[in-house]
Amino acid sequence: MLKALICLLPLSLSLPAFAAEVHSLDQVPNQIKTPEGKAYFSEQMEGKPGPDGLGLKLPANLPAKTITDLLVPPSDRNTPNIIGAKPWPARPDSYVAIVCTGGSEPLGYEPHCAQPQDFDKKQEPLHVYLGVVEMKEGSAPRLIAKSEPVEAAVNWAKSGLPREPMAAEDAKGVAIKPESFDRFDLAAYKIAPDALAFGLRGNWMESYSGGGASFSNLTLFTIDGDKLKPILSVPMSAYSDVAGDWHKNGTRDHEITDSANIIVVTSHAADQHFDLMLKNRSNRWQRLYRWSRTAGAYQPAD
Repeated sequence: MLKALICLLPLSLSLPAFAAEVHSLDQVPNQIKTPEGKAYFSEQMEGKPGPDGLGLKLPANLPAKTITDLLVPPSDRNTPNIIGAKPWPARPDSYVAIVCTGGSEPLGYEPHCAQPQDFDKKQEPLHVYLGVVEMKEGSAPRLIAKSEPVEAAVNWAKSGLPREPMAAEDAKGVAIKPESFDRFDLAAYKIAPDALAFGLRGNWMESYSGGGASFSNLTLFTIDGDKLKPILSVPMSAYSDVAGDWHKNGTRDHEITDSANIIVVTSHAADQHFDLMLKNRSNRWQRLYRWSRTAGAYQPAD
C-alpha cells in the first residue's frame, strides 16, 4: 500500500491545486464545481440548451420594435440579431433590455450576440446597446436610461483565476473585449444607498483537439441621469478540458481546470459608494475595488 502511494505522489504533485485529472470523459462532471463550468459542460458536451439569459422571450407589452426604437441610434442601420429584456427585481416595474446589431452570423437557428470571427470578413462590427425601461401598468414603456455602445473590455491581470483566454495572452496586459455576451446578472448589487447596478456577462470560447475552454467576465452598469454607465469590468471564470493520452479501452485522460469568482458588496463605503470585493469561490484569493469620484467608476484598491 505504501509503495502504491509513493508511486501516485509524483502525479498528484504535477497538477496544480485548481486542476484535476480523470481517465475518461464520463468522470469529468464530478470534477466540475462552479456554475460556469457546469453550464459549459451541459451545453457544449451534453448538447443541452442553455437558459434564456438575455430575455429573448419578450413580454407582450414590450415588443422587439419598441426596444429597438428606444435603444438603437438612427445611425446604426444594421439588422438586430438579438433583442432581449428581463425584469430587474431590484427596481420595481423595470426591465433591463439589450439589442445587438452586426457581429457574427447566427449559428444554425440560434441567434447570438458575438464579435465577427476571422472568417466573417464581410460582417459588420458588433454593437451592443443596453437600456433600463420602466413598465408601469396602464402606461406605455418609458426609457429610463441607455448606454453608449458597450465595450466591456477587461484586463485579466490579477484575476485570481488559473488561466486566461488566449486573446488576453496575446494582448500582453491590455484589456480585451469579450467575444460574445450571453446573459444578464441581476443580483442585488446595491452599490450606494440610492444606487443600484446590474451586470452583463461576456465570454470567450476556445476549441482544442478533444477538449475546449470557456472564460467569462462581468461588467456592471449603473444609472447616471439618463445614461447607463459601465462602472466595473472584472474576470469571473476560467474552465478548460485538455484531453490527454488514449487508453486501450477507448477512453482518454482529461485535465480539468475549473475556477470562478463572485462579487460581494461590502459594508465599507468611500465617496458614498460601497466597496466591492472580488472573491474566488474555492480559495482565499480576493481583490478589493473602491469607488473613484474622479473616474466615476470602481478601481482596484491595491
